[in-house]
Amino acid sequence: MVSRGQERDLIIGITPFELPNARLTAALSRAGVLGILDLGRDSTRARTALAQTSRWTKDPWGVRVPTGCSLGLHEIPTGVTTILRQSGVSWTPTQVAGRRVLVEVNNIDEAHRALARNADGLIARGSEGGGRVGELTTYVLLQQLLADPTITVPVWAAGGLGRHSASAAIAGGAAGVVLDAQLALVRESIVPKEIAAAVSAMDGSETTVIGCHRVYSRPDLATRRKHWPELAGLSEISESMVAARLGGESFDEQFIPIGQDGAFARSFAEEYVSAGALVQGLRASIAMHLSDANAAQSLRADSSFARARGVRYPVAQGPMTRVSDLAAFAAQVAEAGGLPFLALALMEGSDVQRLLEETAAALGTRPWGVGILGFAPTHIREAQFEAIHTFKPPCALIAGGRPSQAAPLEAAGIDTFMHVPSPGLLDRFLREGARKFVFEGRECGGHVGPRSSFALWDAQVETLLRYGASLSAEDEQRFLAELHLLLAGGIHDERSAAMAAVLAAPLAARGASVGVLMGTAYLFTEEVVRTQAIVPTFQEAALACGETVLLETSAGHATRCAKTHYVRTFDETKRRLEAEGIAQQTIWMELEQLNLGRLRLASKGLRRSGDQVVTVDEAEQRAQGMVMIGQIAALRSATTTIDTLHRQVTAGATTFINEAASRITPYEEIPARPALDVAIVGMACIFPKAPDLAQYWANILGGIDAITEVPPERWDPNVHWDSRSTGPHAGRRTPSKWGGFIPAIPFDPLAYGIPPASLIGIEPVQLLALHVAQAALRDAGYSERNPYRERTSVVFGAEAGSDLAAAYNFRATFRSYFGELPPDLDKELPELTEDSFPGGLSNVIAGRIANRLDLRGANYTVDAACASSLAALDLACKELVTGSSDMVLCGGADLHNTVEDYFLFSSVHALSPSGRPRPFDAQADGIAIGEG
Repeated sequence: MVSRGQERDLIIGITPFELPNARLTAALSRAGVLGILDLGRDSTRARTALAQTSRWTKDPWGVRVPTGCSLGLHEIPTGVTTILRQSGVSWTPTQVAGRRVLVEVNNIDEAHRALARNADGLIARGSEGGGRVGELTTYVLLQQLLADPTITVPVWAAGGLGRHSASAAIAGGAAGVVLDAQLALVRESIVPKEIAAAVSAMDGSETTVIGCHRVYSRPDLATRRKHWPELAGLSEISESMVAARLGGESFDEQFIPIGQDGAFARSFAEEYVSAGALVQGLRASIAMHLSDANAAQSLRADSSFARARGVRYPVAQGPMTRVSDLAAFAAQVAEAGGLPFLALALMEGSDVQRLLEETAAALGTRPWGVGILGFAPTHIREAQFEAIHTFKPPCALIAGGRPSQAAPLEAAGIDTFMHVPSPGLLDRFLREGARKFVFEGRECGGHVGPRSSFALWDAQVETLLRYGASLSAEDEQRFLAELHLLLAGGIHDERSAAMAAVLAAPLAARGASVGVLMGTAYLFTEEVVRTQAIVPTFQEAALACGETVLLETSAGHATRCAKTHYVRTFDETKRRLEAEGIAQQTIWMELEQLNLGRLRLASKGLRRSGDQVVTVDEAEQRAQGMVMIGQIAALRSATTTIDTLHRQVTAGATTFINEAASRITPYEEIPARPALDVAIVGMACIFPKAPDLAQYWANILGGIDAITEVPPERWDPNVHWDSRSTGPHAGRRTPSKWGGFIPAIPFDPLAYGIPPASLIGIEPVQLLALHVAQAALRDAGYSERNPYRERTSVVFGAEAGSDLAAAYNFRATFRSYFGELPPDLDKELPELTEDSFPGGLSNVIAGRIANRLDLRGANYTVDAACASSLAALDLACKELVTGSSDMVLCGGADLHNTVEDYFLFSSVHALSPSGRPRPFDAQADGIAIGEG
């Protein structure tokens, strides 16, 4: 279970792009999470935002102090509870004055340095996050920090997080998650329109790392920044140069610090609108993900994924070029209950025939598969497909291919998965009928895609859910049952597999089959060396690997490998070619040629010499070989067995999920907050001279007098007004012809499902109240989607009667006094219809709003005369405080400004004959009637 403080810390929201945004900070804190005001580099702007935030919220909040911030820590208000700093920005206990200090770190060394300075917590900002980043992704960095026994402070995850990956991080043991770019498009954002438009169009591939900082990237931006003096004559931009130019106001003057998680900003803003609704929805989502994962147990032995393939565990050994190309190794994986894949890579037809024949004989009836490159040269690919159709392996995996390549394999009874590296491609493949996919994040070894595992998996899960929701209920159920997914990139133990399962839990809970695919993890097994899939020196390099690097031959073509001697050779060659001014295409070709054969040299101890393949000694293997390996190499330093590995990522992960689920309080069970801890999240109104809220506030600020003479269409002063109607004549004429009268308001009955013919029988107060209620919901961000609909109540203050009621009463009583109505008068008076009875009841004001706006909580109208609106507000607060409702739409509605009302008030000498009410003056002479 989580405490109240832990519940608030579950989500930390930082104002994005180093923009001090008091409105957003206050909104986050009032929503029950920890709002963090980024101070940026403009001290004047920061001071203003600090003062505003202090006024606007009394809930806990904090500040982020970025590199280069010129504001002194002594200027931070006493109400600030948390100071978040970047690694490398120092502080002293006196400066922080007892506040909690959280430090952003990009690697394990920075974490240890922060702890040496007594940091109270760590923010694990992965390489996919915005701003200053390191080499490890959030997924792997979080695992590394949480597995370190010397780190005993809370750790938050930041970077690449969406709805599903945030839940995964919590399941993995993070104290909470950090949002920044995800908040860029909510209602409280102050991000300029051009930058907001760019963020709105993101799919996650638009960022790049410049000078150790991840920033927004677009082809035209380099040209727009040519005038920057510090870039003149430079081929490389330093970390300090980028840090000095970070910001969120101008593409022309700044680097925009945004991560791959910027791709989630638009969907969050469209679904939730406001920051408060977003974080509340995310908090509920986290609990739901853990509950779904705990119930689905998608990684248990004999899961639906495993049963569909006849294996013990939902675990696939991914095809690894020059590693998983031996029948003996595949047999070991299958024996331990997994699904092995042979890597065919660019293998020639005769070699493929021999390998498939050996594997079929070695594995017998046990399932196995082949990994194919869909972009391989045509003659190689055709020869491989011919061999595959001959031996019919039970499974296949196509990387860089198309559904049309998978179709003939599926038709032949071969269970075929498609490797899909982007949401756009997934959407296209779905429409072409594909239903079996591998989603492999950038953490993997060898050739990598642009997106980290968290960012990719999250986007793909969201794409699948959205596609299913576009179908009919029956077709959606069938679609989800046909989905078979393998998540890959950074999975190797209980924690990592548990996070993957929780992330995909919404799909698994709805019937999809989910498994994990691993490659690098097998390099640490005893069997991989014993079967000679790799030579001992390769595994030694894996065990010694503390950091991986990307060898980029050209933009978008990168290979992840261990930092060995060959990396230096590659870097020196690349720098030399670039210095010589050689064309990029030529550089790419030369670097690809340089890489050729380096993997086989490292993994098998073989290299080509002329037409011969010869064995090389261990010294050459270490000096010249390229050790392709994933980021999890930084997390493992001992060998294991395949059986142990499989148990870790299945039974071990299932237990891990169960324990994580027990630590999170379901959102609906979180205790109610202290009395009157209530937020006003939306407003709307119609008042005299104010058809909407904006004009109402403008009138107040402008000191506008809204009292006017009665409009002739309301009642005729020549008939009813007499300034001498006082004393014994009071009540026969009105001494006042002044009041507050609302302007004409357009009303579209069809927009609310009301037949136009019904309008004649409905009091206008009901219709205007409905119109204003809808506007208030829109202002709050809940007009399109209301996650609290089931427990949203409606409370209105009002009293019965108005012009329509008076007309009905006149029609009904006329006969008692004078007999039948004259024909001309009969035509003027409204006829009673089936709409008249509900149309005239004051309690129907709340009921009609609840019905038309689909609000399913309680609804009622309260009459406390002139205090009706305050009574409604009081009751609304009590609904929230007692927990009877999650949200209340409350207000007051009054159109009592008929001539009858003037007569009644004049009878008690309550009206001002001057038309200027002075209730607080010594010479007070009455009031003026108003409506609203």
